[in-house]
Amino acid sequence: MKIRVLGASGSKLPGLHLTSFLLDRSILIDTGAAASMMDFEEQKRVQAVLLSHIHIDHSLGLLLMADNLVGCLKRSIQILSVPEVLDGLRQHLFNNQVWPDFTSIPNNKAAVFKLRPLSNGRPAKLDKYRIRAVPVSHSVPTVGFIVSDDRSSFVYTGDTRATERIWQEARHAKNLKGVLIETSFPNRMQQLADLSGHMTPNTLAAEIAKSGLKVPFYVFHVKAMHLEEVQREIAAMKNPQIRLAVEGATYTF
Repeated sequence: MKIRVLGASGSKLPGLHLTSFLLDRSILIDTGAAASMMDFEEQKRVQAVLLSHIHIDHSLGLLLMADNLVGCLKRSIQILSVPEVLDGLRQHLFNNQVWPDFTSIPNNKAAVFKLRPLSNGRPAKLDKYRIRAVPVSHSVPTVGFIVSDDRSSFVYTGDTRATERIWQEARHAKNLKGVLIETSFPNRMQQLADLSGHMTPNTLAAEIAKSGLKVPFYVFHVKAMHLEEVQREIAAMKNPQIRLAVEGATYTF
């Protein structure tokens, strides 16, 4: 499986792009930078979106891509998440006030998006992939994902503070190759990180130790204004498992 980093930032400044990853050219994992980092033909190839939660830095691409793709698709794009996230998407974003309801435009049969609920922790089939949504600890209903095919698996945490279940599930994943993990704030802002449901480098180190996983951990979602400070703190840990997710890079899992 190949993961292209469309955006790895937790906030927006020039040259930094909001969280979004593209799996094998056809599946988006969150969508912050999707509309701005993919051309029209690339957007038309998307078949499904794994949505961790509805915060705008993860869902913005859904709104903007819908505007681009309406009337141009041969089939609807599936949005996969747990019911709490999909309900929030309907209620707060595709509500015909903040944005048109592209789950029913141009009509129910040919809508840009179809919502597909997942059960917490239970695997679902998506083409050649097995998708498992696992609750994590954020400020709104949020899931991470464990994605597998016949050869390997990877973990995507979504936004979370210290959490438990996703590591329990990950230890049973077949041929796990890596983890995409959020870290948002420097250590001096630990209180804010805990309050808002995010990690610091100290939290990151504790979660890696807790997980027991011996694979690379690719860090994303660092807040743009704290990027250099967080990078210094991560470098000071000298942990060879920790790598910064680089925007524009492609990783093979």
